[in-house]
Amino acid sequence: MKKKSKGIVAWAEGERPRERLLRLGAQSLTNAELVAILFRIGIRGTNAVELARQTLKKFGSLRALAEAPVSALLDIKDLKGAKVAQLVAAMELARRVSS
Repeated sequence: MKKKSKGIVAWAEGERPRERLLRLGAQSLTNAELVAILFRIGIRGTNAVELARQTLKKFGSLRALAEAPVSALLDIKDLKGAKVAQLVAAMELARRVSS
């Protein structure tokens, strides 16, 4: 028997962050939803939005997350190299745009 997905793919299309971003614009998403898009997928038992919420909570703010060293991100149990690299790359692009 096939297990029912608990991931974002099981959400109604109008509630999914990526689809809402494309339809309504990035400004319509929360910080956690934007970070979730960068993460792309969650981990077993935790969807990408919840993983993003937990990550933001650990650092206390989006700014603190953006300024965190790679080592601090890699210390988070559920974040592996690919998710950390995507997040760090996006934050660096934001820094470059703002300078």
